[in-house]
Order: sequence, then C-alpha cells, then structure tokens
Amino acid sequence: MIEAYTPSGRFMRPRSVQGDAIPTEAIWLDLLNPTADDVSAVERLCGIDVPTREEMDEIEVSSRLHSEDGADFMTASVVFGLDSGKPSFAPVTFIRTGDRLITLRYSEPKSFAIYAAKLCRETPSTAHMSPEDAQPTHTAKTAKTAKTASHPGTPTADSILIGLLETVVDRVADLLESISADLDRIGDDIFSSSARKKPTGTADFKSLLRRIGAAGDLTSRVRESLATLDRLLPFLQLVLDGRKPSSRDTRPRVKAMSRDVHSLNDFVSFLSNKTTFLLDTTVGMISIEQNAIIKIFSVAAVAFLPPTLIASIYGMNFTHMPELGWTFGYPLALAAMVVSAVVPMILFRYKNWL
Repeated sequence: MIEAYTPSGRFMRPRSVQGDAIPTEAIWLDLLNPTADDVSAVERLCGIDVPTREEMDEIEVSSRLHSEDGADFMTASVVFGLDSGKPSFAPVTFIRTGDRLITLRYSEPKSFAIYAAKLCRETPSTAHMSPEDAQPTHTAKTAKTAKTASHPGTPTADSILIGLLETVVDRVADLLESISADLDRIGDDIFSSSARKKPTGTADFKSLLRRIGAAGDLTSRVRESLATLDRLLPFLQLVLDGRKPSSRDTRPRVKAMSRDVHSLNDFVSFLSNKTTFLLDTTVGMISIEQNAIIKIFSVAAVAFLPPTLIASIYGMNFTHMPELGWTFGYPLALAAMVVSAVVPMILFRYKNWL
C-alpha cells in the first residue's frame, strides 16, 4: 500500500493509492508492505531503485547510509508494537530524492501514525480518511507537536523527515521509560521476597529471571536501534548541508536529536547496569535459598548422628552385653537417644544456627 501525502495549504492530505495513480505533487510517499507493482511505480516516478527487504536488513553502514542516483538512502531500526505490550524492532528506510520523501517499511510503528496525524492536524483515528471526509482540527499544540509539526508554510520533505525521526526518538524514550518502570517493579518484588520469612518458591524465581531476561533483551535491542539513529543523524546533517537552500531550523533540530540520542544511550547504559545488578541479586537470592535448604539437611544429619550411634551400639550381636539383661535397658536406650538428639538441637538454636 502507498499512502501519498499531498500539500493542501499549510496542511497535508493523505490518500491511499496504488501503482500509477500516485499523484506527482505528493511530497511524502509512505510505502507500507508494498507490492511489486507499487515498488515499480515509485521507481518509475522517482527514477531510483527501491531497496529490497533483504537489503534493508543488512547491517553494514555503507548499505544503510548511502547516496545513489541523486537520492539519499537512510535505514534505521524503529520500534513498533509498544502499545500491544510486545515491542519489537524493524528496519525502516528513508529516501530523499528531489523534493520528495519516500519511506519504506514492512511494519507499523506507531510513530508514523502519530506524526502523520500531527502533519495533517488530525487525530490518529482519522489520519487515513479520504480527503473529502478528513476535516482538519485546530486544537491547541502540545510541546511535542510544536517541536515536530509547527512550521510555517507547506511542510517540505526535509521537515517531514526530521519530524518523523523526532517522533521515532520520542517513542524510543517512551519504551525506555517503560523498561525502567518494569525494572523498578522487579526490584521491589526481589527485595520484598527477601524480607519474607517464608522461602521463595522455584516458580517465583523462574518468573523473576524471565522478567529480568526480557528487560535485558529489550534494552540491548533499544541500544541497537539508537546506534542506527546515532549513525543516521550525522549522515542526514551532511545531506541537508549539501542541499541549497536549506531551512535554517534543520541544523538545530538535527543537533537536538543527536543530543537526545546521546542522552538516551547514557540511560540505556544505566538500565543495562541495573539489569545486571538485579540479575546478580536474583542469583544471589537463589544461592541463599539453596544454602538454607542444605543447612537444614546438615543440621538434621548432625542432630540424628548421636541417636544413630547409640542404636548402632546396642544393635550389635555380641553374646556378653550387660545392658541387654537390664530390666530397664530398653527405655534407658530410648531416653539416651532422645536426649542425644535434643541437646544438639538446643545447642544449635543457642548458637543461632537454626
């Protein structure tokens, strides 16, 4: 599917098109799971070779960031699925050619819907309505809206690209906030379980380890996404500097994004250290629980050693054993075994070994 955004005064109007129906005045072409016909139509219109899905997955910097045939290709890993509770990452390619921006993606990041709604001054639920049905609303701008979509005149391909990237960075920040909250809850669960006298069950430890592992895996993938953005922004700055004339606010916005990405990288490092700390703490708690169980068995073995010794002595089959002829020999032996078991338990309790 191709979503074509055409200028309409200070706003943009989205229109779903296919193949040769792409309007030539479109400034932004958003290719979501495009068919071969869609790709061919865009290549004919713009005179470029659209990257394949396999090429988008390549990790070499030269494959993700390059210029070819007068077009600039930039690929970054973008988060999606955050609202569903199962966040993941997928490559998205941004192509700047002439006065047009082309985005190629095989996932549905919420950042695209959010920015498209801002760009068209519409709510996300009406962002993909037809131009006849979609009526722009003039609500008060929030700080983020002013940051990404408040530009005088018709939006340009450069301003749309920068706005998209700013929204992507915002979504990454939201994901990191979610991870931080999850780690805080995990930490509370770990230390609250350690304060209980009742031993923590194996299932509880398995659940904690799974949650810590999921948070650590997601944090590492966020770091990978930020790494792609960190490499993309300097390349974008070079591209914008090479375009004359260029908007005066593009350089400050790209620099602000670079600072945001660097600060998020620092926060990712903090979360990684926190994840390691929680993992070490959980493993330490498991070791303490295991040691407590082994301690109980050790104390029980020591406590029952004297009674076992007494029973072993009087279980020997010698002919001459004076105690065997005593009238009260049997109850005395039982009493000796009980005393020999109780005395060590009292001693262990006095020493706080139990």
